[in-house]
Amino acid sequence: MSFRPFRALWRALRWLILLPLRLVEFLGRIAIGLAVLVFVAALLISQWEPVLKLPPRFVLTLALDGDLVEQPPLPEGLRSLRSLESGKGPIVLRDALDALDRARTDDRVLAVALDLSRLGNASLAQIEELRTAIARLRQAGKPVHAYGDLLPQKAYYLAAAAQEVTLDPEGLVLLPGVAVTQNYYRDALDRIGVRVHAFRVGKHKSFVEPFTRNDMSPEEREVTQDLIGGIWQHLLDDLAQDRSLAPAVLRRYSERYDEVLAAHEGDSAKAAQAERLVDQLQGYEDWHDGLLERYGSEGNQAEEVAFDDYLYATAPALPAAKAPVVALLPIQGTLIDGPPRDGLAAADSIVDRLDEAAEDETIKAVVLRLDTPGGSAFAAERIRRAVLRVKEAGKPVIVSMSGTAASGGYWIASAADEIFADRFTLTGSIGVFALFPEVSGLLDKLSVNTDGVTTGPFANGLDPRVPLTEPVARAIQTGISHGYRRFLAVVAEGRKLPETEIEPIAQGRIWTGETAQKLGLVDTLGGLDSALERARERAKLPQAPARWLLPPLSARDVLMKLLFEGRSDEFETRLQSLGLLPPGVSLTEPRRLLRAFDDPRGLYAHCLCAAP
Repeated sequence: MSFRPFRALWRALRWLILLPLRLVEFLGRIAIGLAVLVFVAALLISQWEPVLKLPPRFVLTLALDGDLVEQPPLPEGLRSLRSLESGKGPIVLRDALDALDRARTDDRVLAVALDLSRLGNASLAQIEELRTAIARLRQAGKPVHAYGDLLPQKAYYLAAAAQEVTLDPEGLVLLPGVAVTQNYYRDALDRIGVRVHAFRVGKHKSFVEPFTRNDMSPEEREVTQDLIGGIWQHLLDDLAQDRSLAPAVLRRYSERYDEVLAAHEGDSAKAAQAERLVDQLQGYEDWHDGLLERYGSEGNQAEEVAFDDYLYATAPALPAAKAPVVALLPIQGTLIDGPPRDGLAAADSIVDRLDEAAEDETIKAVVLRLDTPGGSAFAAERIRRAVLRVKEAGKPVIVSMSGTAASGGYWIASAADEIFADRFTLTGSIGVFALFPEVSGLLDKLSVNTDGVTTGPFANGLDPRVPLTEPVARAIQTGISHGYRRFLAVVAEGRKLPETEIEPIAQGRIWTGETAQKLGLVDTLGGLDSALERARERAKLPQAPARWLLPPLSARDVLMKLLFEGRSDEFETRLQSLGLLPPGVSLTEPRRLLRAFDDPRGLYAHCLCAAP
């Protein structure tokens, strides 16, 4: 008996039964897509109207509550969404510089108020760029007032650039100086039976020392002391000039702070005022309201505009589709080869952006903003080759160094047409190293025996369970030596200098931007604005706008950023008030977990809970 007719009938019935379900699923997907578009559009529209209505006269308030970073979290067309982010989020240095420079020529801005109480991580190079922008403001006749309830060294260095510094009556100013301290693991590794084989070229390539020594080597101590001594002297000189003080006064405050504090009965705020590091002591509310009254009129307080609102209200229109631009590409974090990962500079993405710049006819020049200590040498070389392809397309490439552009970062920078650095930039470190951990001693301590067969000395040469053999060690060192020679050749080619001139200033040694400029490793001392201006000059387009060159974000990416990197705390409160989110359930926890979950098999032993 044939069942084919019944099978055909069943297939037809099954198709008819599933059709509505599939139709519902299809329509659901369309609805979700439309919801995403409507949500994003609504956010954009909701953010658009307020930033167009600035008062005729106002005080610009700039609260640097967060870390200073080089790369914006969202592409250019979606930057208005950033106003949804928490005040604790990162602050893009370029945004702060733009706001200060626009205020300089904006007649509506009566004064600028800086709140530095919550300034997060920032390099001295970034701080100096902000100080330069503040100096331009003051030269243009715009008053700048700084406040802090606690002013650590970097925050105070920025505050001192203002014409008036106010400290909370319970606050303090810290000037501890500059130190470089790290752990050394040789004894600990010996104790557990782990031996780290270090291979390097360059007597100052000190990255390996913590694994091979118990203390800082004499050579490294000498160069590091020289490095931080120069940085500290610059800080003292600048602060002395800012506050009209003798450097000796600041040294005494720094090195004999216990005596200074005792002289004022332990009152740190009064000590800072008595030593003339600050002008007045006031709580934030009194300081804030006092400034608005000072710049008000007819007995009324002046209006104020927050940094974010001002930035978006005064943002120039996006360039036309075919208008010439200068591309700005940030490279921030440790260099890795492969696809993007949070907090790291991934070669795949950077190379794609550079190749895009080479092919895009609207991009006439590229500025690379480097803030990286290096990392993968292969990643650095891939990015360097992409830089050369941009130059081969007839487009100038300018490097602007931020806090750090060393080792692999300098490998990339050497290919540029011109290199800008800050006085405080850490650069150079032209050297190569490799580390290989051997755990055979640890296994011996655990009474674990390792045995097997091989076809030759290199078959298991990099197996950490067996002792490293001489042939393998020689091969690694030979490869490291070749890598160093390659590094020298790359720098010599890019800087158009003979290798014999590069070799003495290489050896893995770190230089400040100021010294690197004297040695020929850097062309000009200056910040990001100076680099952009030079790029425009080379492209012969003095009015060309700068455009961020960032990976595109999908609507899903935008939503994920808003959910996991925006005002999730306020969003949670709102949902809980509506009864849509149970008390105690957090939306911020998944953000942390997503970054940590990277098991290759996707298996986890984790509790979504917290100890009482």
